[in-house]
Amino acid sequence: MTIDLKKFKPDYEKWVEESLPDYRAGNMKEIVKKYPFIVSKDVPWTPYRGKPSEQTFALVTSGGFYLKDSQPAFDTESIHGDTSYREIPKTVRQEDLGIAHAHYDHSLAEQDINTIFPIHRFIELEKEEVIGRQADTQYSFSYVNDAVTLVTKTVPEVIRRIKAQGVDVLFLVPV
Repeated sequence: MTIDLKKFKPDYEKWVEESLPDYRAGNMKEIVKKYPFIVSKDVPWTPYRGKPSEQTFALVTSGGFYLKDSQPAFDTESIHGDTSYREIPKTVRQEDLGIAHAHYDHSLAEQDINTIFPIHRFIELEKEEVIGRQADTQYSFSYVNDAVTLVTKTVPEVIRRIKAQGVDVLFLVPV
């Protein structure tokens, strides 16, 4: 997939400069209209191969989940968002998680994390032997505007970690 980060970066910096007053005022609808979205014309679709019962699965959500007792919350104040990620263990319980994402209604996720992070449904599939296994570590992101840092630093690091776990299928759950 070709992403022209050299073109995006100045467009993004201009957007930040022009949008900061609206962002501080909470006018998200206005700044989203002006955001310089990256549109790729060559998405590398990969057909699914293999048997789920013989494969390792992992989850990635953009729901802003973090472990309340051991991880910092995501930065929800910056116009750039937070390009970091949090590792979430497969054994996580609802009460272990906090949500740090300022741009969606958390009410359903607070009732049941599986609405945007279906970890317990995947554990059930593992127990029923529908999937081979669920990876020990899942990943959570939050609100991100800074696509340059995300694509050049964070995503490659997460991909290395996912590959090191032997993950065959990555299930992405955007919010």
